[in-house]
Amino acid sequence: MRATKKIVRHGFLLGLALCASVAGRQTAWGQMAGTRFPEETWMRYVDVREAGFDPVELEAARATWQGMPSSALLVIADGAVVAAWGDVGRRFMCHSVRKSFLSGLYGIYWDRGQIELNKTLADLGIDDDPDPLLETEKQARILDLLKARSGIFHPAAYAGRTDSRPRGSEKPGRYFAYNNWDFNTTAAILKQETGADVFQAFDEHFARPLEMEDWRLSDGYYHYERDKSKYPAYPFRMSARDAARFGLLYAREGMWQEERILSEHWVRRSSVMYSIDTDVMGYGLYWWILREPRFARYGAFAALGVGNQMIAVFPEADLVIVNRANTYQGESTPMPALLDLLDQVLRARTGTGAPHPALAPLEVEADPLATTLPRERLEEFAGEWPYPPASLGLPAETTLRITPGEGYLSVYSPVEGTFRLYLQEDGSLHQEDSLQRYLPVRDQAGKLQGIAEEADLSRAEGRAERSEQSPAR
Repeated sequence: MRATKKIVRHGFLLGLALCASVAGRQTAWGQMAGTRFPEETWMRYVDVREAGFDPVELEAARATWQGMPSSALLVIADGAVVAAWGDVGRRFMCHSVRKSFLSGLYGIYWDRGQIELNKTLADLGIDDDPDPLLETEKQARILDLLKARSGIFHPAAYAGRTDSRPRGSEKPGRYFAYNNWDFNTTAAILKQETGADVFQAFDEHFARPLEMEDWRLSDGYYHYERDKSKYPAYPFRMSARDAARFGLLYAREGMWQEERILSEHWVRRSSVMYSIDTDVMGYGLYWWILREPRFARYGAFAALGVGNQMIAVFPEADLVIVNRANTYQGESTPMPALLDLLDQVLRARTGTGAPHPALAPLEVEADPLATTLPRERLEEFAGEWPYPPASLGLPAETTLRITPGEGYLSVYSPVEGTFRLYLQEDGSLHQEDSLQRYLPVRDQAGKLQGIAEEADLSRAEGRAERSEQSPAR
């Protein structure tokens, strides 16, 4: 296992924390939890009965999942895989799950005494542009932003305004409003106060210590909408099997193997309910709290995002369930059906796990269209290209920056971040994760003008066809 740093929360003794955590804790299932973790890869139960699951009930849950719009579901019990359905190794967009990642990073620096949650925006010198903050809004504390109770209803990147209340209508701390301005600005505050870039810090404090299998630093990027706010959003892409590692860290109250990554205090503080949103959900510090009795008895909380991306944590059962929806293609898992599926999985666990179950590595299929080609085959694509190419006659959207990598192309877009492109034998380009197909656009002499999605080429052809058919004026 890679070396990790032991983090000590100011004012607490590390030795006491380690003794309490390494000893494990008694779960509702009557066995000691916290002793099994994934290392380089996840291990799965050869027989789910040894995890305390009824195979017939679990198969019924799988049939339910297959009838839902979901691209991956992963169930982890006592540190090993009970169920891995769909593309659990594919990096999907995380959307608002990113906020729970940021909550974890705040825990890292709060544990170290490097950030003071009661500082106000006025103390921090935080303002916005082009629309400045009101003086009353500047009285919001970092803690108010982490609770989504800042009272700041300011436009924000990635979602605009998510609450229609007038600016200045609520004092800080009094009103829960799920507003991306709070979420984006807390990332900027973290960097200002600690010097930590969100993605580099996530890589250092979570991805590497937890030995994430698919995560790359390039899977995060900053998304700006400067007409709304100077603070960018910070989208992530991540696979289900890596998201489950983050969930397991929280299920284990901040411990990973023999290392304390987060204090137990921070994990509990961030996953307790400060606001009631609906009969089903409450809100903590960038974590949703599952309020229904069928989940609350397990101390359940979840990271949630568009399409109902979910990392659901059930600490009292030492269970983590991850759902991924393919929002590249507009897929969205209905929340009522997803919650019923969680309940179905929980009810499939009918007994205690075996003390020494038979385990085998979880096998995940590699992308069959990933290629490794000599650099000279890729050089002509290097450069910055208008997207879509001007020759298609479509409205310009952005600029793509393409650089050759080790056998593949790396493409960066301010709208989508960084993806790998794999050149195919037919000359097309396959984009990882989104699985989009791109085609080179060339002039009559065969010189490359850029690349375009198949859909863009169809739009351009349809536009040209309509132009030819239109009457002369």
